[in-house]
Amino acid sequence: MRINEVSSYGILQSINNRPNFRRDFAIHSRWGANFNKQTGKTNFQLFSYPDAKAVFVEIADKTLGKMSNVKERIVQVLAAAGAVLTIKEILPQDRHSRIYRMQHDGAGVYKADGITAKPEDKYRYIIVTADNKVNLVKDPYAKKQENINGWSSIYDMNNYEWKNTAWLDGKDSRRIVRNKQANLRGLEKLIVDEINIPTLTKNGTFAAAISKIDEIASAGIATAIELLPVENTYSMQWGYDGVDKFAVNEKLGGAVKLKELIDYAHGKGLNVIIDMVPNHIGPDGDYLPQTGPYEKGAGQFGGEFNYEGKDNRYVRDYMVNAALWWANEFKVDGLRLDMTKMCGSDYLLKQIVSEVNEHNPMVFLIAEDARENKESVTRYEVGKPDHETELKLIDMSVDFITNNNWSTTPQNIGFDSEWDFRFMHTLKNAIIGGTNLDVLDDRIKNSNYRVKYVMSHDEIGNEDGTRLIPKIISRYLDLYNKTYGESEAEKGQKAAHLGQKLAEFIVSKDFEVFSDEELERFEKNIGLNCFISKKDLRDAFCTAFAKQKLAFATVMTVPGPKMFFQGDEEADLSYFKFFRTFSNPKAELPTEEIIRQKGYDTNEIVARPDCIVGRIKSDGIFKNVNNKMRHFNRKLVSILNSNPALLEGQIVGTYTDYNNNVHIHHLKCDDNEILVIKNFGQGFYDKNYGYDGFPQYGVWEEILSSDAKEFGGELKAGNRRKDITYNNQNLSVAANSVVILRKI
Repeated sequence: MRINEVSSYGILQSINNRPNFRRDFAIHSRWGANFNKQTGKTNFQLFSYPDAKAVFVEIADKTLGKMSNVKERIVQVLAAAGAVLTIKEILPQDRHSRIYRMQHDGAGVYKADGITAKPEDKYRYIIVTADNKVNLVKDPYAKKQENINGWSSIYDMNNYEWKNTAWLDGKDSRRIVRNKQANLRGLEKLIVDEINIPTLTKNGTFAAAISKIDEIASAGIATAIELLPVENTYSMQWGYDGVDKFAVNEKLGGAVKLKELIDYAHGKGLNVIIDMVPNHIGPDGDYLPQTGPYEKGAGQFGGEFNYEGKDNRYVRDYMVNAALWWANEFKVDGLRLDMTKMCGSDYLLKQIVSEVNEHNPMVFLIAEDARENKESVTRYEVGKPDHETELKLIDMSVDFITNNNWSTTPQNIGFDSEWDFRFMHTLKNAIIGGTNLDVLDDRIKNSNYRVKYVMSHDEIGNEDGTRLIPKIISRYLDLYNKTYGESEAEKGQKAAHLGQKLAEFIVSKDFEVFSDEELERFEKNIGLNCFISKKDLRDAFCTAFAKQKLAFATVMTVPGPKMFFQGDEEADLSYFKFFRTFSNPKAELPTEEIIRQKGYDTNEIVARPDCIVGRIKSDGIFKNVNNKMRHFNRKLVSILNSNPALLEGQIVGTYTDYNNNVHIHHLKCDDNEILVIKNFGQGFYDKNYGYDGFPQYGVWEEILSSDAKEFGGELKAGNRRKDITYNNQNLSVAANSVVILRKI
């Protein structure tokens, strides 16, 4: 049932007579601990149990040290016995801390204003539940949390002075915004480099990433970086186990260093997107169930939020405020919301969109939804109500769900874009395992406003940790049938890792100098059950490299936002494994079970070193492979920027050549026309390829071939032609390559 269908059930009756639920920015920003520089005092606000007997805030002297455990200091509970036990007062352990009772403002909102406390002071909440249990918890709104099990720290909102103010004021034409403006770019210019701070450099910190920002900017390929979540966790990891939704992981460098990184990226012309995780809270360091009704129970990845159950209002606001916090405090240009279909509430998503659009109208929002491109995720409502009315509608819709146990869904959510899972899966299968050109044709024609990519962190790390080139090598050489294993899963994992080991070997100095005997011994030692010749290995790598270029070109030549994973723009061969370490070793799954599931150990200390970008140096006969791939992608971007049809044009026609495994799409924007010819087959067409669907009008010129020698190919056709017509095609199209033509 959709939101515009529920009025007959009374949900929309007397909407203007309902209480004013508008969340202006002052309301959003007062949660947690807020230090007032003018008064030198701190105000505290917490959402806890509406029926709690009492809630206190304890301020500790920071001289006590790290305060590594939030439960480490004893409190004295003074109670009056009787028919019903009454908690009268809670006293601190000693003079090193002070305890203040918080006032209940109703509905579970507790406040304590004008408290003597300053930035870096430690604090925790003491909650006396309805059944007289005393919970000692950290702040769910903590902006600084040095230890996921420790006390919270009061955050200094004035800890950084932003330098690139022209960017923040919307005066830098390189900035990308949700609604294209005359002096600012729209999402059609979005080319995202998805990066994981812990594996981007050996040190794995924000400070160390600065040098990589220089490299990304100078490469001239990406227009934005997307940071995997930096929500606070126990370890350096992917970040999707965040338990402190407002605090930056201190192991990466903390809030100030993150601001420096974002500011520096803006100065280099790079937009910054941050991932946030609204669908669950991590399984390590989660104190929300002891704090209030934030969760509805345990899910696959951790606690699931109570967005549509009893007392849900401030839980929804909690996640909305997290989105606004990243947008305002860290000046990001976009937010990507992780696996939105698993949030359990499309109304929560709609509320995030509404609030961010209201308070940060330039910030764009991207969903990872995976509901088969469900149209309502990115569709705007015609005649959209004003902000206040929209929030009332959301509140009342969720009230209706809660009170009637009746599922409803909004007609639209309104994200600006979403990850295109359909496009990714189809293209990945076409590149690695063969083609289904009918499906590919459909995906290309229907992905213009969605984010297109070949592989993200998930398709690499959640499978076997290997990137595209090793995966292609594994399939090309049929390594599944050339290794040992007790199950299909084990053989598949071993085949993938053999592809990785062979890829690393092929680009090494040893590859060219090894004798057949040495090669056979090497292959046996890594787990192959038969010999693969040097020629076959070389052919496999050349094919994989060609397919990597073909994959990138397919993504880049479909209008709309695009994305690649860190290092893929230069054919980096390092692993990207899922990794994490828990504060409580007992919370980890048994190592043997993890290895069986993933094919590798996920402990941070073991897995992370394998994943550092640039770990593998190409020193042999393929020593220029990284430069060639980077040069190819830079050339692609140059062609994009000089041809509006590729950025914001329409696909006016497609052609599928089943006999030769070739797909063509035709784009047009005003008088700019482009043909993109993609050969997914193994045939080489040397001046002899043509197709009936070629436009019968005009003269065309070749502006790019991925098989050109300058891009590491073996093109034999010589100079690019400028005399191509319907009657004079005679195109040279190499196996696993792309050719781009422009109408003269």
